[in-house]
Amino acid sequence: MKKRKMGVFTAAIAIMLLAACSAGTKGTAASGEMAVPEVSSQDLLVNSLEYLLEDEEEAPVEEEQAENDTAAVTVAVYYGDGGSLMLDQETAEVEALTPESLLEVLLKHNIVSLDTQVLAFEQQDQEGATILYLDLSDAAGEYLKTMSAEAESIIVAALADTFLDNYDADGIYITVEGSPLTTSHRVYDQMITVCTPEELMDAVAAENE
Repeated sequence: MKKRKMGVFTAAIAIMLLAACSAGTKGTAASGEMAVPEVSSQDLLVNSLEYLLEDEEEAPVEEEQAENDTAAVTVAVYYGDGGSLMLDQETAEVEALTPESLLEVLLKHNIVSLDTQVLAFEQQDQEGATILYLDLSDAAGEYLKTMSAEAESIIVAALADTFLDNYDADGIYITVEGSPLTTSHRVYDQMITVCTPEELMDAVAAENE
């Protein structure tokens, strides 16, 4: 836009110089059978300057809008702290808060496998509580079946806490291909709330008694 308007301004200057050279001419200039009214070189210069200034005033608004359209979202990410049954937390920047973007940041900490995909995601308001329903591809279940009970508890707690925190939710149901998440150690057919890996381990132990 600026290049086009600079071209208009340059053309205006050229016309002004030509007009100055023919300052002695009065009235209108003949162009075939059509009379073309003369334009004052001063008026042309003023109009061109106003046109350029108008562009300068609009540009900051357009640039600000572009920045807002690409603003990143800060999300919280939970993951294992290296050998203990505790979780660490950090923040990450994503383009938008989506289940897919959360899986991408969790992948960096090996909480999900590379081929894990979101099949469905729903957020419901149930009696004043926000409940999430996350359905993952079969790869999520197969990945957990290779883990020890301790590693599994870290992964499930980190996955649940990451979604619950970022969606400000009270509980989450995690399913695989539409069925409750099932591993070598447990069937997760109940709602999961904010928890630690140790709490999940205790729940498994209680179920097996």
